[in-house]
Amino acid sequence: MSITSLLEQKMLPLAEKISSNIYLTALKNAFIALIPFLIVGSFFLLLTNFPISGYNEFMTSLLGKGTLDKLNYGINASYGLMTLLVIITFSKELVEKLNLSQSTAILPIAIFFLMLPGSVTTESGNIVSGAYALLDFSSESMFLGIIVTVITIKMVEFLENRAFTIKMPDSVPPEIAKSFKSLVPILVVLLFWIIIKVLFESTHFGTPGKFISVMLQEPLLYLGNSIFSQLIAEMMISLFWFFGIHGDSIVTSVMGPIWQTLSAQNLAQTQAGLAATNIITQQFRDVYLIAGGTGFTGALLISIFMVAKSTRLKQLSKLAAPAAVFNINEPIIFGLPIVLNPLMLIPFIITPIVLCTVTYVVIALGWVPPTSGVSIPWTTPIFVSGFLTTGVSGVVLQAVNLAIATTIYLPFVKILDKQYLHEESQMASA
Repeated sequence: MSITSLLEQKMLPLAEKISSNIYLTALKNAFIALIPFLIVGSFFLLLTNFPISGYNEFMTSLLGKGTLDKLNYGINASYGLMTLLVIITFSKELVEKLNLSQSTAILPIAIFFLMLPGSVTTESGNIVSGAYALLDFSSESMFLGIIVTVITIKMVEFLENRAFTIKMPDSVPPEIAKSFKSLVPILVVLLFWIIIKVLFESTHFGTPGKFISVMLQEPLLYLGNSIFSQLIAEMMISLFWFFGIHGDSIVTSVMGPIWQTLSAQNLAQTQAGLAATNIITQQFRDVYLIAGGTGFTGALLISIFMVAKSTRLKQLSKLAAPAAVFNINEPIIFGLPIVLNPLMLIPFIITPIVLCTVTYVVIALGWVPPTSGVSIPWTTPIFVSGFLTTGVSGVVLQAVNLAIATTIYLPFVKILDKQYLHEESQMASA
């Protein structure tokens, strides 16, 4: 039995189970609805992080001081509001599937705002009450947003199904009657979340979001800078992304300072005319493990270009490719999707782990020198980044990694493409 047939036999039933779950299907549809925002956001992200030396100075002289910063508005309206956008689309999907009132769709948004700190600390240390930071709405708060939405909608459904509602006379228009039906459930759910907020305020965490953040990041503090720590970090990044959480932001907030310190040591050694000694650095990850984006999804796109026959994969790959050249891969993560897709989770985790091991061994054996510590933008394309940090040998290692990653992704893309072709033929027949 071929590996493709084996994967089909084992993984497709699991994928079908997930597809039949109302909550997981609604969440997946919510992420898919974000694709236009992510593609547009990728455009603005690239314009503000273009990997050419002197680019910012040139654009400033061309457009005027501060003009380039205005492009961040496009990022703020897409990536910056990702959690809020997911809550809106997720709750709308659930309300439609569970036949609840439209008022219920608004409730998770209100609860999410309630769970936020509701204050902002300025650079001078002053606390401004009644204000919200843009970071509160970004993908870093995704886990909190998903939890709030699921629990809120589930509670309303439970209460409505058990007649904890106000029943209006038959003469009242259906939409108004349906709206009043949710009044008592909304009151009960709101009181429940107020109690939760008060309980968290009595702890040193302060908010549920802070509690979740600490619980996710605390284990990372003990990893250190070994090959083992890097493997664990890569696995956790991929797992976070699978659930729609920005794994890079969470993991690098802890590991980033360690990687950057090791990079700085390599740079000092290089400038002193010595050989760099640290294998694990920030550039180790940026250059060899994330070509095309986290999970080395540039190889995933190449696999799609090689074998895809379904219209969905062909169109998605064309839309995602320009951003992927510069290591921006949210369109492929949410559009393929990799999020909540058990089939694609396997290569998404395996690929960074294999590449991390291969790269570490190759450098440890002295076949390729460690990265020089030269800082390059994370949007620097593959091969260019390898040449700038390690020279020709770095480019060769990147090419080897690309071949390995493409080989890993290929059988999974074939299965996914077959699945999408079947869905498209069914739609055409209908």
